[in-house]
Amino acid sequence: MGSFANSLHIKCDSESAVGESIAEIMRSEGWQPTEKLPSGDFATLSPSPRGFQISAAAGGWVSILDSDIGGPQALGPALAKRLKTQAIFVYVNDSDSWGYILANSSGKTSEFDSAESAGGDFGGDFGSGDFGSGDQVASGAAIQKVQALMQDGGLYQRMQEMQKQMLADAPPEIRAALERMQSGQGSAADMQQYQAWAMQQMPKYMEEVKSLLGGALGPGPAPAAKPAKKRRATKAQQKARQTRLDQLRPILAEGTSDEQLQEVFEKQTVFAEDVLAEFLPLVGIPALYATFSYAYFDEAATNDLAAHGIRFAHHLRFESDS
Repeated sequence: MGSFANSLHIKCDSESAVGESIAEIMRSEGWQPTEKLPSGDFATLSPSPRGFQISAAAGGWVSILDSDIGGPQALGPALAKRLKTQAIFVYVNDSDSWGYILANSSGKTSEFDSAESAGGDFGGDFGSGDFGSGDQVASGAAIQKVQALMQDGGLYQRMQEMQKQMLADAPPEIRAALERMQSGQGSAADMQQYQAWAMQQMPKYMEEVKSLLGGALGPGPAPAAKPAKKRRATKAQQKARQTRLDQLRPILAEGTSDEQLQEVFEKQTVFAEDVLAEFLPLVGIPALYATFSYAYFDEAATNDLAAHGIRFAHHLRFESDS
């Protein structure tokens, strides 16, 4: 039971230019403007109507929340090419991993996913994905804390109640998809449908989960331990890391160093959104987007958005001709 988030960010000083470009792209694909609102069933792929919340430009970025969870992967490169700029789509998958798809001004993309990159060319200094002794001590201490907490009957009961309540709130088609997944008969569509629904539900539960665990799983200072000797990165790993840093350099916030970026990419925590929240300010994007999406928009308070320098200026909606 984790958190989902996704948002698209365009390097541009004009939200109007971004909105006009989205409208042109949508019309070219057979969509027409509408006053209708998305149904709220964000588990549907390519939903109609499709909505876009577009922020006012801030810090050189215009941010977009898309009701189609798969749409930004194509929209980002299209906007980058049309506006001759950079675009980055960021996401969190069930609190397990985070990643981005970066598009340059020609629409060419490069990708990063923390789940796929751990221990590989884009991973940390441990080529095999091994932990150093300090990491093992920190992880062991966290596990001991969680085990002690779970021995508390009241805590265990509350966690069970939260899970049951979440499933009880699920519509029949979501429960059916989950049953197929649990029986080993689920499809990719079942997984996408369940994840999209869970993305809507997580804000109701995640803060309580973190509160119940008392921060045992959050990032914190590791106990003193003799650092393990790090393995030397291979030439292929060094080249891959440098390529990634070079691709990001045009969008870095002023003062961001390669070392700061690499430190974030090597970081491991239980909640992936915590790492994304550290990455986003390094490229000049508010950390709030690490836990934000179109599905969460109605739950966001204006004051909370303003505190992060975020103001949404346009809500575009389109429906398909088909």
